[in-house]
Amino acid sequence: MKNVNYNVLKLLHNQLDDLWRIERYYLKDSKGCRCGCAKLLKGMQAQLKKNVEALKKELASHHKMNRLA
Repeated sequence: MKNVNYNVLKLLHNQLDDLWRIERYYLKDSKGCRCGCAKLLKGMQAQLKKNVEALKKELASHHKMNRLA
């Protein structure tokens, strides 16, 4: 696998992992706090979703051009 493909795939994995942790644990832990954590985490969640979609789109374009080797 070419480095560029590995890098995009690894970034996608990391973003998905971060998103999963925010949704599974961090947002629940931040409920009831009187700080800005919940708002911050929701903003991060939204940004991670955008990043995931962009990375998936990029991988799809690599696949379409037969560049995933």
